[in-house]
Amino acid sequence: MTINYALIIIILYLIITILAFYPIIYQLILLALYKRYGSKSRNDNYTYTNREGTSRVFLVIPAKSEPLDLIEQSMKAASINQYINHVDVVYILDNYSAEIINIIKSLGERYGVKVIHRDKPHGYKGGALNHVVKRLKLTADDYMLVLDVDSLMSPETLNKLIMHAGSANALVSRWVAGNDNDSLLSRGQWVGYLLFFRVLMALDKLIGWVPILGSGSLINVGAIRRVGYWPEDVLEDVELGVRFFINDLRVRYISDALVNVEVPTNYYGFLRQQLRWSFGVGRVVRKYFWEILRKRHGITVLLYLGQYFAYVLQLISILMLVIMSMVGLNIPLWAFISLASVAIPALTLYLYYLLRLDKENGGNPVRDVFAINTVNLAFIMALPRIAIANLMGLLGIGKIEWIPTPKGSRRWYRESVNLLPESMMVILMITAFILAVIHALWLNLLVILPYMAGHVRGLWRLIKGSI
Repeated sequence: MTINYALIIIILYLIITILAFYPIIYQLILLALYKRYGSKSRNDNYTYTNREGTSRVFLVIPAKSEPLDLIEQSMKAASINQYINHVDVVYILDNYSAEIINIIKSLGERYGVKVIHRDKPHGYKGGALNHVVKRLKLTADDYMLVLDVDSLMSPETLNKLIMHAGSANALVSRWVAGNDNDSLLSRGQWVGYLLFFRVLMALDKLIGWVPILGSGSLINVGAIRRVGYWPEDVLEDVELGVRFFINDLRVRYISDALVNVEVPTNYYGFLRQQLRWSFGVGRVVRKYFWEILRKRHGITVLLYLGQYFAYVLQLISILMLVIMSMVGLNIPLWAFISLASVAIPALTLYLYYLLRLDKENGGNPVRDVFAINTVNLAFIMALPRIAIANLMGLLGIGKIEWIPTPKGSRRWYRESVNLLPESMMVILMITAFILAVIHALWLNLLVILPYMAGHVRGLWRLIKGSI
């Protein structure tokens, strides 16, 4: 029997390419299920916490090499929360010189907040948070509200979280990009967060779990101790949320508790953030895969955590398309129709959801479609790096240095980025395009064109500095 290797390659390419769209399809399915069943699946009758008991709330703000202007801005806001909601505010410092530490401590005295410095930092952000728990001897009845130094939470939002504290072991607030007008990239992330948190609402209602976020989450210290304290790894928040899931601890999303966060304004900051998230979530999946899978709703949680793996699939798909064009292997009509029947409806519906949420939240869809496109171009450019970072995390090889995303006065800083991976992808796409024309592979050409357009335009905008 003759083996048709060409058919096998086409089928593999088709499967890998369709699977690369799974995060979009997964999110759309969650939103559809939430629309149909979400309001009936779980009630929203919260147990309210009485603050007259022995429980205390500690507003903990880690700062690692953050600019002084941002720290002072954070302290001003935190001191208001301390006064109105009677919480203890603690800043935990890493990577500062003795001179800067003294300045920050003076600011702490001015605004009435506690400042702690670790002489020998270890364990990333999780290590800093554990240092606070142990040094201040927090009890099992206490709560930690972790807030990034660039995040701002109103007293009303904090009070809302405190009131709902009795309903779950951890409460997650909703992020709003406070610097959405800084650039098209930041505006695009503002729109993206609208959909992201709608997906979290669906997860909360459908399976009773959402990932813990590293800023704006209120967490019971007793629950933190129960799971072995904060994970001291690059993605401590997501890993803590997974530990809560496998230990049957409730994490709830409070949709009307808003936190203003600062998002990257340029490709440099965006890339740094995405690499850490991709690498970190790969490590989390590697550590807890079987424990998650054994739990009820484990597959849903794994699909959520595995979304960065789609970049690995996309990279493989692109490389296969280039090789197929090089050797003259044409995509048959049936495969092209199969691929188009999945990709076009999924992408169209996803864009529709984004623009509809944009309009519902006071945005201008006609203007913001360009912001969405900018974020898409940033992801296209970062694809090979994100894919490799995720593989490194999944395989447990190498490491990524934990460097805070540039914030405050530093958010405009553009560090020189070696664009070799991005340039190589553009060269590959142009090569595939030329070879498809030479070999008259017209269906290959139709698939290559969108990829090539995105890569060429993305690289041009990177060089121009408009991403």
